[in-house]
Amino acid sequence: MHLQIDARHKAADQVALARLTPKELMQALLSKVLDEGIGRLYFEHKADSGRILWSRDGVLQAVMDDVNPQVFQGVINELKLLTHLSLISVRKPRQVEIERLYQNARILLRFRVMPGSHGEEATLQVLRGTALKFYQQQQIDKLGRDALDAAQILQRRLNEIRDRARQSLDFNPTRSETLPAIIQMLKTMESQVHEMISFYEAEAAEQQNKKNEQSR
Repeated sequence: MHLQIDARHKAADQVALARLTPKELMQALLSKVLDEGIGRLYFEHKADSGRILWSRDGVLQAVMDDVNPQVFQGVINELKLLTHLSLISVRKPRQVEIERLYQNARILLRFRVMPGSHGEEATLQVLRGTALKFYQQQQIDKLGRDALDAAQILQRRLNEIRDRARQSLDFNPTRSETLPAIIQMLKTMESQVHEMISFYEAEAAEQQNKKNEQSR
């Protein structure tokens, strides 16, 4: 899914930004994050106003102070709508991640909203390029470890079934309710593993071809 951003107010200064509606301000901030390479937005809720900070590679770039509380909360609500979170104020921290295509490049938006002393606060982080690839590899590795744990549990259960079947004098595999389902599931899993291997081999071959072309 493509991310559509209205960049009309991207170049606006802080005085002009302060006059925008919540939706316009959200769009302006997103355009800054995406087009200027700024990686993170911070929304701090003070007693009588809001404060919005944006940074690039961990370095603070700019600050919007004394943001109208209604506009401040409105921007957070617009980001909730973008990331499919409920508009009801959170009682505990909530984090959601969505992947989108922006200017034909894949990006990940990580939005975290949490209750504060004076109202909701939030952060928005954008991952792209190398950072996104590293994050995705971490997620794949985590899922792989979870899958391995589940496979080991399944193997132990199958060993138990086999041992009990050997000890039973009247066990009939054709009358088992679960064995056909297990066999079908294992066949499906084997097919999925072969599909993943083929995909990674094709990716590796494509990367190698690119390297060969660059070295010519």
